[in-house]
Amino acid sequence: MTLIAELTPLVLGAVFVWWGGGGLLSNMEPRRVAATTLNHLIRDVRLTTLTMRTAAIATWTVGVGLLFAPTAEPSAVGSALIGIGLLGYAGYAMVTELEPAAWRTFVRAGLVGVSGLIATEADQPWWNAIADQPLAAAATLGLATAVVIALSRYPRRRQPAPISLVRSQTVAGVRDDHFHKLAR
Repeated sequence: MTLIAELTPLVLGAVFVWWGGGGLLSNMEPRRVAATTLNHLIRDVRLTTLTMRTAAIATWTVGVGLLFAPTAEPSAVGSALIGIGLLGYAGYAMVTELEPAAWRTFVRAGLVGVSGLIATEADQPWWNAIADQPLAAAATLGLATAVVIALSRYPRRRQPAPISLVRSQTVAGVRDDHFHKLAR
């Protein structure tokens, strides 16, 4: 378990830098931002865009912290909190049916949260763990990479079926099928 704990900051850090960078560099069209679950809560497209950019900066910062200070508790705890936040967001989106929530969204968010907790147990930096056990580290990182790719949203051939607790005809005056087209 020690090797996994020591390599977790590397995997999470890389994923968070990728996610955060993508959030910072993405073109947030007002129409697409307006269709998000977050905008449903905030009810202001400009403020929602600012919140999404702030979340991207926070995610990127936690990722950099995990990569360059992998034994520091704040980055590991921050990643656990990001996972909890993602679970809450996906759960709200599922219950309200504002955005489609695939099963992999929940698995990904749960793994982020659990991995953050595992990262708090790192005794040494990931680069020392790789130097001490190169073959085991390579196998572990290969498996972690396969999991990240399998749970990734891209590339996707088709839209996943949304998980739904409540089936309704309309959401905030917009037909379900129209809303799902906007969310794609």
